[in-house]
Amino acid sequence: MTLGRRRMYFFLLVAVFFIAAPAVILYSQGYTLDLNNFSLKKTGAIFLSTSPKGVRIFVDNLLAASTSDIIFSQGKLLSHMAPKEYDVRIEKEAYSPWDKKLEVKPQLVTEARNIFLVPQRPLPLTIEKKVSDVIISDSNAMIAYVKTDGAAIFDVSSPKIIPLAAQPGEKVGNVRFGADENYLVVESFLNNRVRKYLLNVASGETTQISEDNNEQFIKIRQYPAGEPKIIALSSNRELYFMDTRSQQEKTTIATNISNFELFGDKILYATVAPTVFYEKDLVSGKTEQLNQTPVVQFDFSSKILRSRGGFVAFIDNEQSLFIYNQEEKIFHLIAKNVLSAIFSDDDKKLMWQNKNEIYIYYLKDIVIHPQKAAGEIELITRFSKPVGAIAWFSYDNEHILFAADEKLKLIELDGRDKRNVYDIAEVKKPVKIIYNDFDDFIYFLDGQTFKKITLIKN
Repeated sequence: MTLGRRRMYFFLLVAVFFIAAPAVILYSQGYTLDLNNFSLKKTGAIFLSTSPKGVRIFVDNLLAASTSDIIFSQGKLLSHMAPKEYDVRIEKEAYSPWDKKLEVKPQLVTEARNIFLVPQRPLPLTIEKKVSDVIISDSNAMIAYVKTDGAAIFDVSSPKIIPLAAQPGEKVGNVRFGADENYLVVESFLNNRVRKYLLNVASGETTQISEDNNEQFIKIRQYPAGEPKIIALSSNRELYFMDTRSQQEKTTIATNISNFELFGDKILYATVAPTVFYEKDLVSGKTEQLNQTPVVQFDFSSKILRSRGGFVAFIDNEQSLFIYNQEEKIFHLIAKNVLSAIFSDDDKKLMWQNKNEIYIYYLKDIVIHPQKAAGEIELITRFSKPVGAIAWFSYDNEHILFAADEKLKLIELDGRDKRNVYDIAEVKKPVKIIYNDFDDFIYFLDGQTFKKITLIKN
């Protein structure tokens, strides 16, 4: 090769370097060339995380990426995207697709971290028929249900059904797990009389809870775990702690009480109107007055709620929902005409329903997309026909299970563009929905048929 040719190649490469280097640097800094206007624009990105893994990602109807089936994979980042709105669609064989319009902004990453794909045509399984109520234990390891001829426990870990003995002619009315799965509090009818007792699940032994004509127990909770002891509210508005083995010895916790509820080792109780709430730690014995301003419309028909992290709310006797503000020591009204309300297991949200709508109240700031501020209220869905039972899909606490239009449905909280809603199963008369994170099954009572279904494929 001649000297002149080598020089020509050298200067040609130098020229390519000086032309390409700025382009590479600008690309690495997030710029792209807008061919329509022949100008440079800052780019953004989209981050997607799905359950299950192993999906195909389409952007504006073109395959943009695929993700690994490895369970510990962290999602997919689509980078160097021009600022605009994109149609994003995620598909996986045998699953219903997810789609949403997502806006990309310069130098920002738009996130969709809680994408859940629902399997197509999941099949419900019938556990039992002629069931009137279903109750789950705090650990979610056992589910008790009431039948026309008695009661039984569905042991989730086995799984097996454990029949609970009842006397001839006894009609079980209400059952409730105690502080753990060792005991059930049972209320039944036998020989035209109300019978209240503790049932030892393992042995089948029953301990009658004695009452007299002057004082009845109108609400009973078993505590502590593994012991035949109870906390009970009497018709005389006395709140007692009592060992059922020596029922003549009762310890008064508080007087002039309208209602109470037990949450682990803490008890929340309320005085008669004008109502003041107290929280007592049953381990340390410490009692704290919550509200300084009394509540008016609160009685035994009201419902007390407490989240795992200590947020407190209640539904009063006029179906108004209040949330407690710890700094102000006051309960704030957040909704009326409330039929039920549930805290999420992640301690970030409070969900409630009225006849036709489902709402979310955010307890904390949500810093991932879509971002929310503490105290924000969001309408999730609305139907012309009544909405039935509701429950958190505790697999991620970013979806809600509910019944409407004779269907069991799953809806996402992410309201950007639209909310993806999926029909899971047909339900004729939905009474109760429970998501059990012990085995990742959805348990539901459809009329008097107790069923289960799962959306998680192993």
